[in-house]
Amino acid sequence: MTANQALFVPTDAKGVQHHLEADLGWPLPAGGREGDWIGPAESGPQAGRPLPLLTLDGLLEELGERIFVAEVRPGVTTSDHEPGVVTADSARLARETAWSVHEAANFALDCAEHVLAEPTGLKLHSGATLEEVMSAARSWLDNSGGDTGLLGRVSRIATARRLRRRGDEVGDLAFAIMLEDESEDLDAMEDPDWEAVAAVRDAVLSAVEALRHDAAPQLLESENTRYEEDNTGLDSLPEPVDTPWGSFIGGRRAGVVPAHVAARDAAGRAREAASKANGAEAGAAERSWQLERLRAALGLADSL
Repeated sequence: MTANQALFVPTDAKGVQHHLEADLGWPLPAGGREGDWIGPAESGPQAGRPLPLLTLDGLLEELGERIFVAEVRPGVTTSDHEPGVVTADSARLARETAWSVHEAANFALDCAEHVLAEPTGLKLHSGATLEEVMSAARSWLDNSGGDTGLLGRVSRIATARRLRRRGDEVGDLAFAIMLEDESEDLDAMEDPDWEAVAAVRDAVLSAVEALRHDAAPQLLESENTRYEEDNTGLDSLPEPVDTPWGSFIGGRRAGVVPAHVAARDAAGRAREAASKANGAEAGAAERSWQLERLRAALGLADSL
């Protein structure tokens, strides 16, 4: 860990960090004050293990629904045996960053757009280009505010459904590219066009979830929590969530992932697309660009 290096903790909506197989609940900052200092858990499977904090580079691989700037307690030693991860015996959450579901979606769209060749020559069955799909997604995101009443929420759900259909079309295009590669005895996973199209679909899915969040934030937060629990092997019962349309059981629908997960995947596929199109140096340059874009999405000063 270098001096003045910013450290982060990504969490779910409730402030629980999911790192590898560990689930750690952090005291959250409130009222302009930092969260309380904590140390390793005293019991359970994580007892005695140091606290995992992420560098900006590590955060790129582990985006969360919420992201906090973390501080190591003065006098506490740290170690960085795992790439992108700094561990400490005592730390706290200093403040929450500007990261949000909308920032995640816009970050995903930017990453996909940055590696999409111009012109791509690739079109959906509807005749729309990938650039037009992303432009529409960004426009819907930018105009998703306003009416917070029932009609406004219904309108957002309808927009999310239209965008989801476009995302399905992008997925069909990625599948078509894969079939074409197989017919030519090529590996689609080594095709930069396939990676770029897959990044676009991940970005569109992230935008869909941002719009759904505007329409029913409580339901989406419940689904996101359920997603994290499913992926860490926890067995918890789903809880009913009250919405303007009645009570629903939160749970992950097939093919639906949280906006921050889709954003992480879009960024990863974009880096793969750059590497496979122009080599490892291009992939490294893409990662550097994404880190600066992520820094902006977090609302951090250049000095951090």
